[in-house]
Amino acid sequence: MSNTESFSVVGRPSSVLRFTACCLLLATILAGCSDFGFFRTKLDPNAYPASYRTDLVAYVRIHPVDVLDARAAYVSAPAMKEFGSENRYFVCLQVEGADWRKEKFVVFYKGQVNQFIDATNEQCDPTAYEPFPELLPELNKPREKK
Repeated sequence: MSNTESFSVVGRPSSVLRFTACCLLLATILAGCSDFGFFRTKLDPNAYPASYRTDLVAYVRIHPVDVLDARAAYVSAPAMKEFGSENRYFVCLQVEGADWRKEKFVVFYKGQVNQFIDATNEQCDPTAYEPFPELLPELNKPREKK
């Protein structure tokens, strides 16, 4: 090979055309794999938790609550509450045993359980509860110790 020959693509029109076509094809493929956020449906952070009862049962199944021998369970209807500068739906969950009672405060984000914490008196005090018997089997399941 002489010093005047090189492997440059610039001197050959067909090579430049192939290289450009390959780059365009690769860019098109990569762009097709990504929607750049344009086609994603944005979920409302304050979406109403329509299946809150089912979601609570599923949540307790996955994250066992520290209550044994529960005799009754009650839940409030979802309501909106201000948390700092934002509003979120929440429910209050009340579980009763023979000589005890626990209340949980459940916050929803995008219609799903986001926080499941012990309730304070102010959070659930004037709440109207509905019976929630479908939760009792999950609460009273024997749990394996880890």
